[in-house]
Amino acid sequence: MPKIHLLLRARHAAHAAFARRVGALVPELLARDPVGLKLAVTEAAPPRLSVIPLARAPLASISIWTSRDEALDAWARAAAIDGAEVAAYRVDESIPLEHARAWPDGEPTPGVGLLTMFRRRAGLSDAELIRRWHGGHTPLALEVHPLIGYVRDAVVAAHGAPLDAIVAEHLRAREDLLRPHRFFGGPLRMLPNMVRIGRDIAGFIDLASLESFLVHARWIRSPS
Repeated sequence: MPKIHLLLRARHAAHAAFARRVGALVPELLARDPVGLKLAVTEAAPPRLSVIPLARAPLASISIWTSRDEALDAWARAAAIDGAEVAAYRVDESIPLEHARAWPDGEPTPGVGLLTMFRRRAGLSDAELIRRWHGGHTPLALEVHPLIGYVRDAVVAAHGAPLDAIVAEHLRAREDLLRPHRFFGGPLRMLPNMVRIGRDIAGFIDLASLESFLVHARWIRSPS
């Protein structure tokens, strides 16, 4: 099923106010009759100190599933907010770890999300990127981190700032992400695992492009 990923960035807005403005877009987005719609937003500023550097600017991720190929710029216009930059991406979605649903559409997704975007390391082909990311990094991340959901979006077309990947990871609790010993496999394995992860991502990611955001998600319409 075709999937489009919208990213909205606000440089000079309060997180909570921006999240409310994104929520107000829902009726207009639903009027375009998507098969599925999901929001993930930065509801508050992240902690200033965390083992993973977390971007502090407000951001919203809007995932859209459609029954047909649709123009990226049309979806970007539908999500336009004054003072925010909007980029739209057609993506190839894969889900190595499905987040088991036990709550209805419209209710907040339990736990906390880590949304990460990056561009590939210079010189890496499409095939090598997927091999390193899907075949190498994903199994390592699932081994090390206490993830309960993991979605990979490989970008195939862009309207806006170029990206190669958008990754949505989900954890049961905020502490699972923010406490290093919990995110990296326990007190005894924390430092070796941090080294393993650091070396691995340096092999396929342009580290200067890497951005991570602490988000909370909500399904608006589950794909049928």
